[in-house]
This record gives sequence, structure tokens and C-alpha cells, in this order.
Amino acid sequence: MPARPVLRRAARAFGAAVLALAAVLTQGGTAYADFGSDYHDPISAVQPLTRPDTRSCTVEVMHERAFKNGYGSPADTPYNGSLTPPADCAGPWSKVVLDLHGSVAGRQFDRLFTVRVGGVEVLMSSTPEPSQDGIEWRVERDVTRYAPVLTGTQPFEFDLPNVTDATYTGVFVISATFTFYTASAAWPAARTADRVLTGGGFTLDQAHPGSTREFTFPRNLERLTAEVYARGGGACEEFAYASAPEEFVRANPGRGYCGQGPFRELRLAVDGRTAGAVWPYPVIYTGGWDPLLWRPTPGIFAFDLPAYQVDLTPYVGLLLDGRPHSVSLTVNQAEKQSNDAWTGQLNLFATVDHGSARTSGALTRHQVASEATVRTELTDLGEGSGDWTVTAARHDSAQGWVQTSHGRVTTEVRTDRTFRSGQQLRDGGNDLTLHNRTDQTTTSTRRGGGPPAGSTVQESAPLDVRYRYTADAAGSTDQRTEMVLGHHRTATEDGLRSTVDHTYAPTAHRHNGDATVRTGSSVETYRSTGPDGPYARTITTRDGWPV
Repeated sequence: MPARPVLRRAARAFGAAVLALAAVLTQGGTAYADFGSDYHDPISAVQPLTRPDTRSCTVEVMHERAFKNGYGSPADTPYNGSLTPPADCAGPWSKVVLDLHGSVAGRQFDRLFTVRVGGVEVLMSSTPEPSQDGIEWRVERDVTRYAPVLTGTQPFEFDLPNVTDATYTGVFVISATFTFYTASAAWPAARTADRVLTGGGFTLDQAHPGSTREFTFPRNLERLTAEVYARGGGACEEFAYASAPEEFVRANPGRGYCGQGPFRELRLAVDGRTAGAVWPYPVIYTGGWDPLLWRPTPGIFAFDLPAYQVDLTPYVGLLLDGRPHSVSLTVNQAEKQSNDAWTGQLNLFATVDHGSARTSGALTRHQVASEATVRTELTDLGEGSGDWTVTAARHDSAQGWVQTSHGRVTTEVRTDRTFRSGQQLRDGGNDLTLHNRTDQTTTSTRRGGGPPAGSTVQESAPLDVRYRYTADAAGSTDQRTEMVLGHHRTATEDGLRSTVDHTYAPTAHRHNGDATVRTGSSVETYRSTGPDGPYARTITTRDGWPV
């Protein structure tokens, strides 16, 4: 995260009056004063990973590494080590899990960090903000699908740019291990791709909205899936989901509003032909809007940012000539302020036909829009107030075939996406109501070369925000923030159905002047069904502690 007060960053999305409030909140006292000198270690209702009961081996790749100054000379990040799969637990594995343990005390921002193995990004995450006395947190990540990278000793990279000074004293101390679980009859070896290709990291901003890499694919390629890690950062793009239409920003200069509207999509293209899109989830980190909202429960995906999947198998027939082919990412909009950019990495998972040295194929249908259809309805009420509704939609389909040693396999991929954002802005940005929702359905079907197979994934991402700041003539100020975040997913693959219903509802209240109030509460509910069995948990917190 940029080295600036978190509340000041959040306030950029609203208005100049909130900027003044942010200065009071971030300069008037240390962050840990909010709930006294301590609050509970970060907790989450999310279902823990199910781990095989087979023989396992754990390899520590980083032990209590301190991240203090990521911009010094020399910088203490990235940490570079190596990962060697253990001989006592040789693959193929039923599962591979990355575990992180971190601790931090004092005062510090939320910081973004990444983990790479063999140059392939396997985790994008962020840190919690600490208390004075200190907190500890854990992250577990299923990295089984990266097994093709783990065939031998590989470079391990952990990149966490932190900044410390006389005020921001928190030093992150983190350990990392990989646990390899052997296979058994009850826990068979996981099915993974044969190769993982990566083009390295990308940065997309207003001046450079696109990034292109070239790849040479195996000539017996059969299936191909893209994986995109992406997050918006900077004064505005971190909060892009709350940005105002550009027309409204131009009509209200000098108020500090963020523009370009609330809709973002990253378009994926193969040899210049649009092949799919990513609509990023509105991840809110532990310093976003008001830190009291996230103590001790982080926002959805804050510690494990999504890796978005795009099935590129219909395009395989275009990639079998042994020549380099370009794969590119482009962002539709980005604000131009204070390092605003979308950063991340693109990985490609390639599955080959083991029964032949060469496959052949063709793209037979391509009905993928070059960009989503976006509409804006705006009412400017004057004096920095306004109402707007922004909608976006995309309905795409592609089909192609690949001639393999087990017959001709035809793959069809269909996606339907809708986005709606309604916002009411009053009182120069001090009174805001936001209702966002994204719905997506992706269906992939495969016919030929064996029994029909396919998958359907339906996802919805609602976000509701109510924010209000007031000040009276006596100098007292009052700020209230309420949110509801959600992630709901239903997936059916080859007849097996799984569901996730995840909702998080935090509130925060600050009052200064005639009285001092620092209070926050939250309710997190997580329910899931699927191969790992039904799971349900609800966590309720108040003022930093579980109730």
C-alpha cells in the first residue's frame, strides 16, 4: 500500500470535507487507540482447508523474516530463497498447501504482498493492521494446481514492501511453509495441468492500459486456462467501485472526487482477439474506509485475493504452430492520480495430449465483445451532490475443436455478466449510499473423445455501503459507516455441485468533541456445501473481540 494514511486514501473516493476529517483521524492519535492497546488476532468464518490424512512432509522456506523497509538501500524485500520438494513425499501429490504465519505490533498500514515459486505467482494477499500490543495471523492457500512447477528445486520469492518510521513502527515478521500430501486410494493424486507458463507481473494505468507477453505453446496442446491475479491500487483505483462518472467529476472540480465511474474490466486477448474478461471483486483491505470495520475480522478475500479463471480452450487450435503467440491484458478505465494502477500477474495452465506429439484444431465460433456495454444515468444536483446508476453487461461465447489421440474434442465456453452500481452522494461527499452488484455465469462444455463433461459456475458479489459524516458549530464531529459485503458461488462440475454463501456486515462509529466514541461491530456468516461436506459458521464481534 502507498505510504499515506489509510483513511485519507479512502476519503479520496468521497470529497474534500472527508479529507479534512481524515486528517483529524489519522493525525490526532495512534491507530491502536481505537480499541485500547489490543484487539483479538484476526479471525474468519471461512471454511478451513480440508487436508488429506496421508503421509505428509513440510518444508519451511522462510523463517521469521522481518519486513521493515521495502524502499531502503538496500531494500529488505523481496525475500529470495528456494523450494525443493521433499524426497520422502515425492509426487504426484493429493494436495500441496502453503501456510503463512505472521506477527506485527505497533502502528502500521495494511500492505500488499505476493508469493511466487519458479516465477509463478501462487498468492496475492494483504496484511492486517496491528494493535500496540501486537497481533498474529495465519493464511493457508491450496497451491495444488501449481504442482507442475514443483518438479525440482525452484526459486521462492516473498515480496512485502513495508515502510517504518517514528510514527509507523510495525514490522511484519512472517514464516512460510509448504506441506506436500502423498496420494492414497482414498486421496488420489490431484489432476493438474502439465505445464504452467507465466509472463511475469503487469502494471496497467491510464497512460499504459495494456500489457502483452508472447508464449510458445506445446504442439500437442489440448486444453488451456488463464489465471489472472489483479488488484487496483492508488488513491482512487483501490476504491474504483465507489468512483463517480467522469462527467460528474468534471462538473465538480476541486472536490477531490475520483472519476472514470465504478465499473472495471480487464480484457484478455489472444493474438489481438478478445477472448474473455475479468470483473474484479471489490476487495477492501483492513485499512479501507475505517479500520474499525475490520478489527478483528478481515474483509472478504482481503487475505487471499482471487485468482480469476478464463477458459481459453476454444482458441487452442490457433496456437499449435510452434510459433510465439501474444496474450495481452487491457484495463477499460483507470484514474490518473497518486500511483493509480492495476497490478498483478497472468499464469497459463497448459494440458497436453500424452498420446500424440501434435494436435490440430480450429476456432469455429467467436462471439466475444471487444468491450462490455456500459450505460450511465446521472443527475447532478449541484454543490457536489448527485445520483447515478451505472450498468454493464457482457454476453460472450466461443467454440473450438482439437483433434487428439482420443478423438476430436469440441469445447464451448459461454459467459453472461451483469453489473449495476447505484450511488447517492450528498453534502459535498459527506453523505453517501452505495449499492453495487455483479452477477456472472460461466459454462464450459466438452464433447467428443470420451464422455461429455462440463462445468457451470454462478457467482454474485453484492456490496452495500452507508457512510455519513457530520460536524456541528461547537466542533464536534461524527462519522458512521455501515457495510454489507457478499460472495455467493454455485459450481457444478461433471455432475458434482458445491456452494458458498459468504456475507460480512461490519459497522463503525467515531465521535470527537463533546464526547469520544470509538466502537465497531461485525457479523460474518459462511456456509458451504460440496465434496468436503457441509460447513457453517457465524462470528460476531464487538470492539475488536468475538462476542
